[in-house]
Amino acid sequence: MSDDEKIDNRVRSMRKARGLTQANLGELLGVSRQTINAIENGRYEPGLRLAFDIARVFSARIEDIFRPTRRGAESSDWDAIMMVVPDEIAAGPVRLRPHRRSDLAGFQRFVTDPASTRFMAFTDEQKTPGGAAAMIDAVIASYETDAPILSLTIADRATDEYLGAAGGADTGNGAVEVFVTLLAEARGRGHARAAMETLMTHLFERCGAKVLHADTVRENDASVALFERLGFEKEGDVVREATEGPFAHRDMSGVRYVMTRANYDRRARR
Repeated sequence: MSDDEKIDNRVRSMRKARGLTQANLGELLGVSRQTINAIENGRYEPGLRLAFDIARVFSARIEDIFRPTRRGAESSDWDAIMMVVPDEIAAGPVRLRPHRRSDLAGFQRFVTDPASTRFMAFTDEQKTPGGAAAMIDAVIASYETDAPILSLTIADRATDEYLGAAGGADTGNGAVEVFVTLLAEARGRGHARAAMETLMTHLFERCGAKVLHADTVRENDASVALFERLGFEKEGDVVREATEGPFAHRDMSGVRYVMTRANYDRRARR
């Protein structure tokens, strides 16, 4: 690193997103509160070992927490959400984990079932076995990139069988659009709620989301009921224009439900 560069960090925002005090983080890392304070305020640049330990505590990459900037330049924007793909998260009778190629048959059954996709904005091409394969392959490939797609399998906790999917997309300004889908035989058993509650915690606590959006068609009674039971508030009408690319979608009009971090925290304290 040249003399005209310094290391900026987002330790403060990540610590606060997880509800930790400087003393709490210091205890986890085996350093003093004063050291954490100095790191957050740019008075101390940690060595590689401490930087690795900080990344481990936050389940993140070092480059997501520390990066060089030119001295005298404006501070980097550290408000971007860090879409962390977890190894696995237990969610009652199910678990959330990254997609695997072995999930393809289950995903193909879902997207080729007209009853399952009647309220969804999939294109005709996506609602084919080949379209399903292209989508799941693109997600799996993204896991190894700097911009992973947070789409996860909802798997039976005992058998690891594919039951559906849940995830979220960064839409800017701290907002994440969330989704959840289930195979027909997995519905009516509380799996969608268990998966979404777990995903909400992951997005707020580990990814630093400030607000979650759920866009749904009004006629999708099950989806509307789910988000209302979860405490999402109806914000109003939403219209989405068609897009192209690997994750293209058709035009969609419906209603948006919203969960803010403040409302999530209030519900968590009950």
